[in-house]
Amino acid sequence: MTSRPLDQPEASAIRHGSKVGRFVVVAELGSGGMGVVYAAHDRELDRQVALKVMRGAAEDDEDRIRMLREGQAMARVTHPNVITVFEVGTEGGIVFLAQELLDGGTLGQWLEKTRAHAEIIDKFVAAGRGLAAAHAAGLVHRDFKPDNVLLGKDGRVRVADFGLARTVGSFTDAAMLATAPGGGPPRTDVDVTRSPMSQLTRTGAVMGTPMFMAPEQHEGRRADERSDQFAFCVALYHALYGDWPYEGKTSVALADNVINGVMKPPPKTAKVPARLRKILLRGLATNATERFPSMEALLAELAAPPPRSRKRTAIAIAALVVVAGAGTAAYLTLGTKPPIPAPIEQPKRTPIVVNDVVSDPSLLAEALDLGQLDNARRQFDKDALLIQDKTTASIAQSSAALMLALGGDLPGAEAKLKEADANKGTAPKAVAYADMAAAAIAHARGELNTAAERSERCANALGNTEPIGAAMCLQIQGDAAADMANAAAARRAYDAGNVIAQKLGKKELSSMFQLSMSQLDFDAKSEDVSLDAVTKLRKEARTRRAASCEASAAVLASRIRLRKADQQGALDDLEDLDPRVLQVYRLQAIARIAIGEVYGYKNEADEDGVMGLDRIADVMDDAKKRGFWGLVLEAQLARVRVMITVGKDGAEDERQALIKDATARGYKRIAQLAETYNANVESPPPPQ
Repeated sequence: MTSRPLDQPEASAIRHGSKVGRFVVVAELGSGGMGVVYAAHDRELDRQVALKVMRGAAEDDEDRIRMLREGQAMARVTHPNVITVFEVGTEGGIVFLAQELLDGGTLGQWLEKTRAHAEIIDKFVAAGRGLAAAHAAGLVHRDFKPDNVLLGKDGRVRVADFGLARTVGSFTDAAMLATAPGGGPPRTDVDVTRSPMSQLTRTGAVMGTPMFMAPEQHEGRRADERSDQFAFCVALYHALYGDWPYEGKTSVALADNVINGVMKPPPKTAKVPARLRKILLRGLATNATERFPSMEALLAELAAPPPRSRKRTAIAIAALVVVAGAGTAAYLTLGTKPPIPAPIEQPKRTPIVVNDVVSDPSLLAEALDLGQLDNARRQFDKDALLIQDKTTASIAQSSAALMLALGGDLPGAEAKLKEADANKGTAPKAVAYADMAAAAIAHARGELNTAAERSERCANALGNTEPIGAAMCLQIQGDAAADMANAAAARRAYDAGNVIAQKLGKKELSSMFQLSMSQLDFDAKSEDVSLDAVTKLRKEARTRRAASCEASAAVLASRIRLRKADQQGALDDLEDLDPRVLQVYRLQAIARIAIGEVYGYKNEADEDGVMGLDRIADVMDDAKKRGFWGLVLEAQLARVRVMITVGKDGAEDERQALIKDATARGYKRIAQLAETYNANVESPPPPQ
């Protein structure tokens, strides 16, 4: 079907086949107060997205700003429990936002069935982590509710719809400036009993959905992180009790009860543990200062095991921060808990030592898998500045150094690692993270023995406490061993990492280990390497929008086809691969080498008008400038293969020079491949 250009700004004009930017609309998924959501196809990156388009009737400047702000706010947060935004922009008078397309419905829909308390808590804690990540990025959601939490069939929870989000400390919202005399917005009496879950956002007055709004929002005062905490507790209360904590047949009646703290008695049939009720009551306190000091503190209480003793004594509340980018400041909040709802003093926050931090290396793995190194690095830099405890800050600095190294900035990575080394002290976790970053830098620099030693040390240190971090170290260890032609050691490292990944259900890690082992089989010319298996991994990566894994699989599939003398198939595998969108520098370079190699065999220019051998030379020069010696040798090897295959003069001289250089630098794998590669061994036929 031919796509029809979008020639009208109204959302109602959009149909199947309409174009919005680079997206082609496939179907309408639903609509809300401000816009319509469509399933759409991203033509450039060949992926399905959810496309939110503002309604034509809502397109004044304020609404336009609000929707643009939603996309910008969401794009600032990189976290597994926050929806990923791909693009936000305007086209032909409309505002659109493209984000990942999920297929598991909303948390509200999930709650329509009877669920065990443990299941409910698990889902809400995940959503709470998404809110905590937003707060760490300086954002307040202001409209949290189950219908704004999306689920994937993979079971993961993502907080979405940041349309009312604002930067903490900002007073620029047009809606908040349109206040009534006396400082508060006009309160309109609206019946909320018909659909308490309905969106009753009132532009220019109260912002949010009445049933979930905190007292300060009903009064038109500034919302902050504790307002999100209130909404979170309303939603969790309703999920556990099957009823609302506050009632009111109209929005004004509801607001009065919320502002005055007049709660309904819980249903007599509800069997919610007293411990959970106390947590909810504190989160629902009318006075914001009486709520938890942060979402992290609330989540720590929810996730804590039930107390073994029923004695009413003072306890220490361990607020364990787990936020986007990992390593954000954590605090130990000491104080006495008086009976709720009696007022309590705002707890004092003091830095805690590194051993009390629950870091989340899965966020590192997520950033790598999705190819979002820049966002993660910025978050780590921010964390390092905010954290007062030096050893804790060292973890954030090491994580930032790792992102810089993988992104191709070795001088920046080394400078950041120097900061981490100065702060790490003897704390085992901080030392292990520094080893991880140092191993990645050493591997890029071609210091293979150092990379192997420090990655092994990192894997051993994190093995019992942070298995995902250990798996990431095992990946570096395996890569270094593979480059040194120690295939047995490489396979042991990859196998060990894959066992960890599969045990934890981390597909993003498991896929990369499987691809690494397939690469070992390919180098050994083993019959075990399966094009079908690699193609399957690539499809799975595309489904979860894992740019790094998809690129690795595409390159390996292309090489397998070249070995089978299928040049066109190899080119087809690389057709949708755009190296410019890859943030992992090694993958970007390998992809460019692969494209150059295929066009080199065809003796043609690529889509940018660059000949294959010239493309490979460009990669070689750039890698040399950056200090990535392994990539320099990879490019030289591809150049030699092309020259031998097409019969270029000087091919044998370059092959011998490569063998000598690779051997001297310790890259025995490349030396061995160059030694065995000649015009009579595994050469793709020259172009017809």
